[in-house]
Amino acid sequence: MLNESWMVRLAELQEVLTVFPTDLASRCDLALLLERLDQHEEAQFNWKAVLDSDPNNLKAREGIARCRRRTGRPLQSLL
Repeated sequence: MLNESWMVRLAELQEVLTVFPTDLASRCDLALLLERLDQHEEAQFNWKAVLDSDPNNLKAREGIARCRRRTGRPLQSLL
């Protein structure tokens, strides 16, 4: 069963990113939450958006690597 507070937080983060799509902290929080919810494809999309703005973001690189392992995609296609 999904934690109700996670779903509330998910909606809040999506709303923030609708208004401020370049808010990297919110995008990182969203990606982490999506990973917890086993939505690895969507999490990976958000990690990639962070890397597009900040190519050296270690948190995003690690997040993409985790998502790739979960989805079975090769790490070589990271970028």
